[in-house]
Amino acid sequence: MQRWFRWIRALPVLLTLILLCGTAPVSKAAEALPDYEAKAGMLEIGIDPERPDAEIFHMDYTLKGADPATRPVTFVFNGGPGGSSIFLHMSALGPKTIKTSGDGTFPAVPARLEDNPESWIAFTDLVFIDPVDTGYSRMLSGADGKPGDPKPYYNTTADVNSMAIFIRKWLTVNNRWASPKAIAGESYGGLRVAALMRILAENYAVNINRAILISPALKVDVDAGNYSILYPMTLLPTQTAIASHHGLNDVKVDEAGMKAVEDYTLNGFLTGLVSLGRSTPEGRKIFFDTVAHYTGLDPRLVELHNGRIPETLYVGSLLSDRGLILDRYDGTQASDNPTPQEPGLAVLDRSLTVLSGVLLAPFMDYVRNDLGYTSDRPYIPLNLVTNASWDYSGDIGTPDDIGIALAQNPDLKALVVHGYHDLVTNYFLSRYTLEQTTRARGARERLYFGNYPGGHMFYLQSKSRSEFFKDVKGFFAE
Repeated sequence: MQRWFRWIRALPVLLTLILLCGTAPVSKAAEALPDYEAKAGMLEIGIDPERPDAEIFHMDYTLKGADPATRPVTFVFNGGPGGSSIFLHMSALGPKTIKTSGDGTFPAVPARLEDNPESWIAFTDLVFIDPVDTGYSRMLSGADGKPGDPKPYYNTTADVNSMAIFIRKWLTVNNRWASPKAIAGESYGGLRVAALMRILAENYAVNINRAILISPALKVDVDAGNYSILYPMTLLPTQTAIASHHGLNDVKVDEAGMKAVEDYTLNGFLTGLVSLGRSTPEGRKIFFDTVAHYTGLDPRLVELHNGRIPETLYVGSLLSDRGLILDRYDGTQASDNPTPQEPGLAVLDRSLTVLSGVLLAPFMDYVRNDLGYTSDRPYIPLNLVTNASWDYSGDIGTPDDIGIALAQNPDLKALVVHGYHDLVTNYFLSRYTLEQTTRARGARERLYFGNYPGGHMFYLQSKSRSEFFKDVKGFFAE
């Protein structure tokens, strides 16, 4: 997500419009991409629509010559909170992506862009949105000439409403009210999607046709304490998949293999966990040995923690004998551990700390040189100040929102996708909670799930991105 500049007022009107829109015609990409137009620009919003107080940077990709009445448009955002849309834009969905080896690792910097034959532009127009204080998006100046305080946007309810206001205004400005509409969000952006599925219809009269939640961090009350049941239960399948990747168990990470793990999790693991206090020494040993087999851990460590292995302990322990620590966001990725004396400290989540810098250089080159959009503001891929100041209170973005939205709107379908190897937003938590909450007649049939090898950003693996593309394309065609 991105923002924009102030000095444009002194330029002639024609140049102003060019810079504001940042429009550039884009030709077909080597027989892979359709003929599309790329545009970068700002849209003013406000909780009070009559008094805008912020401007939202967005990048739009539209198919040339398409009929707006039949061509879908998808609004895309990442998460954080505090994250711009650069991650989905430049790594997965946009017509341009960074060149990678396709195995989930990051390229050497400076990274380069290439055409993306699996861009969603093949079946939907795309609008990448940067929330307030991410990318180029900022507060507008007040009567005193100073930018307003962004803190009112640093909470779940205001943030979701700001996305709804943007979507409604974009539809009006671009004359796209007649188009089929979709929303897609990753991580905390998945929470946004869950909330918007209801709020757009209930408060803004915008009915959504498709919703895609990518590695969603839904609002679920998960206790991670010594007596927790849900937390360790939903982590076990992901820990099993990670151990399998590193050759530490014999589980096959595919639909059938993971279904067997899920069945054990809901039966043997769950019942064993809740009955530990009444088990015999022999029964306890069998339980801990079985969990150790699935997770790849030493049975003594499993016993020490009473079968409950938090993700921070797991990433520091699994490959500790090799001096390696895993990435919580992608357990397939391991790095040398600079603090091996602290196995519970996850210090190398490279997916969080390094990817921003990998993406920013080619993005800046692209937006400035290819699209002609320039700004004197810094583009902020991930605003950690915003993240640290966030107010998560409020009851929106829950699995219940998804269940209710599907019940209310018979034209709505939702797709929830995860990487098997993501410990931060593990796939089984989404699966379990949504299977519990989506109960209305017909609603469950319009809720789909997809899992792929890889982590939080599973699309960094080329095979997973290809499967993801095929699945979403089919989902839109339903």
